[in-house]
Amino acid sequence: MQFDFNPILKAVGPMGAFMKPERTALTRSTQAITPESLQRDLLEDTNTQPHRILWIDGVGGFLLVESDEVIVGQAAPRAKVDVAIVGDLSRQSAAIRRSEGDYLLQPLQATQLNGADIDRPHLLSHNDELQLGDRVKLQFMRPSPLSATAVLKMGSLNRFKPNVDGVLLLADSCILGPAATSHVQCPHWKGELLMFKKGDDWVFRTLETVTVNGEEAQGQILLTPGMRMQGEDFSLSVE
Repeated sequence: MQFDFNPILKAVGPMGAFMKPERTALTRSTQAITPESLQRDLLEDTNTQPHRILWIDGVGGFLLVESDEVIVGQAAPRAKVDVAIVGDLSRQSAAIRRSEGDYLLQPLQATQLNGADIDRPHLLSHNDELQLGDRVKLQFMRPSPLSATAVLKMGSLNRFKPNVDGVLLLADSCILGPAATSHVQCPHWKGELLMFKKGDDWVFRTLETVTVNGEEAQGQILLTPGMRMQGEDFSLSVE
C-alpha cells in the first residue's frame, strides 16, 4: 500500500524546528524473556515480517523497523502490518511514512492526533499522541534533531506483538544512552552507544573494548541476529 504525501510535505515544510522536550518513558527489565518465547511470539498468527529485536538488559526490548512506510494495525491472523498491536483496532489502522526526514500520519480508520480527530495526512512532531480506534494510544517520539530515527511507545494498556517496550523506526542512525536525546534511554549507562547504517547493514560503534559472543571487539561491530554484546556497564542482544 503506497500513499503519496509529497505535496503535503512540500506545503508544510520541515518539522525539526517544532520539536518539544521529551517525556521520560518508563522501562522494565526483560531478563525473563527467552529466545524460545520470542520465537513462539513471532511465529504465531499475525502475518508480519520477522523484524529484528534489540534486547537491552535492565532497559527493555525494541522492535527494529527499517521501512520508510509502516502500517500499524491489529495483531490478527493474516493482518499485513509492520507494527502489530494487541487491541481493539482495525487490521490496518494507520500508515506512518518517512520522507526527507519528516514523518506523516495517514489515518486508515478513526484516528486522533493529540486529542483531535483527523481524516487526512498530518505531520508528526516529537511527543505527539496518536489514538487509533477508541482505546489504543501511541506516543511518537523523535528525540534527536541529528537523526531521523523515531520511536513508538504504547500509551494505553495494550501491547505490541511481539511483546516489546517500543518500536524503533530506523532511518540513518540510532542512539542508545542516558541522555534525553537518546532514542533508547538507558539511565544507568555512563556513555552512549551509536547504531548507524552502513550500506545494507547496521553496525554498532563503540570506543571501548566490548565482548561480542565471547570475543573482544572495538570500533565498528556488525549487528547480526543472535549476537550478544557486553560492555563495562551494559549488555544487549539481538534476536
